Amino acid sequence: MFRGISSLSIDPKGRLAMPAKYREAVMEASGGQVVITVDHTDKCLLIYPMDQWLKVEKTLMSLPNMNRRVRNMQRLILGHAAELELDAQGRILLPAPLREYAGLDKKAVLVGQANKLELWDAEVWDVARASWLQEAQDDEANDILNQVSM
Repeated sequence: MFRGISSLSIDPKGRLAMPAKYREAVMEASGGQVVITVDHTDKCLLIYPMDQWLKVEKTLMSLPNMNRRVRNMQRLILGHAAELELDAQGRILLPAPLREYAGLDKKAVLVGQANKLELWDAEVWDVARASWLQEAQDDEANDILNQVSM
């Protein structure tokens, strides 16, 4: 459903215009309703169409919450979840606590992840992407060295 990367602007009121290619998918899947929450491992936000969110929520609630790590993950993801609806212009108003968590100010990057979107501050995205690319190159170099040393 969601693929690709889009550079976006966040207006002074904290509104984000959903790209047209995603807007249509969100409207069809969930009537324009989305849930936005924090990613518990990275400083970005996760945006789910309501139909996908309900599956995620059900899965999260089925986990054994006697486990401290599971409980903490549930607190973060479910506790920060905000139900929003696209307005007539296809915009969503990002709640201030979520903008603060992800360090979102003016420039953002929206990354398609099949059933959800990730929303990153543009600078944080650039740094993370560079790190992941370097890690992939290091892994590839290590694989080659391991093959040679056999």
